[in-house]
Amino acid sequence: MSATRHVPGPCRAVPLRWTVFAAFAGTLLVTPLSLFGQDVGARRLEDAMPPEYAARVREIAREAREAGVPPGLIASKAFEGIAKGYPPERVVSALDAYAVRLREATALLGPGGRPAGVASAAEALRRGVPADAIRSLASRQREGVDVAVPIIVLSDLTEAGVPTDNALELVNAAMDRRAGGDQMLGLSAAIRRQMRQGVDWRTAVDRVRRRVERQSRMRDRPPSDGGDQRPDRRPTGTAPVPPGSDPPQRMRDGG
Repeated sequence: MSATRHVPGPCRAVPLRWTVFAAFAGTLLVTPLSLFGQDVGARRLEDAMPPEYAARVREIAREAREAGVPPGLIASKAFEGIAKGYPPERVVSALDAYAVRLREATALLGPGGRPAGVASAAEALRRGVPADAIRSLASRQREGVDVAVPIIVLSDLTEAGVPTDNALELVNAAMDRRAGGDQMLGLSAAIRRQMRQGVDWRTAVDRVRRRVERQSRMRDRPPSDGGDQRPDRRPTGTAPVPPGSDPPQRMRDGG
């Protein structure tokens, strides 16, 4: 069973693996790992693998950079594989495939693509999300929206068996509501949890959507005056009844 983290909002269980990925993606937004342009990065690479493999990794990084891929993504993936103890030939092979997806993701997101969004889009392509769906979310960048987490959620739902068009509609609706990253991850987690319990995707999506809409209406409802939300059961203008002066139970009951 995958670990989960509980977050506030309508759908609380969030897979830890995607929470970690989202945190990594957020880090890329502020500190891109352009290690191959630094001497320390080159030395670490040479120390970690034979020179011929290190040279190939640098070549892959250079080609990706020339294709417009944000700096640091190849570097971070290379050192991730090294840290996991994979043999150098496997690291280089994985980087070759990763660089192809990064170039496609960069083209899909356009010039406004941030490192985290490009990384999420490359992962979405690996998981089978159609390019047109990613391109559709990329158009939201013009509104100043960070699409990294929405693309992650789209990937999760598509991989779980929700048709891409329906998953995209759900993600766009959440973005229209300005849902936060944790809320969107929780939305995806709630749907996939129901599907694992045997609920078909259409019912799971409808249940979660109705729950979110209901909570949204309650949140947007203006508060009533007076602070006390409870209805006053006493007729208007009637003075309070002193303790002990209520009629006996039999009289109240008509006895």
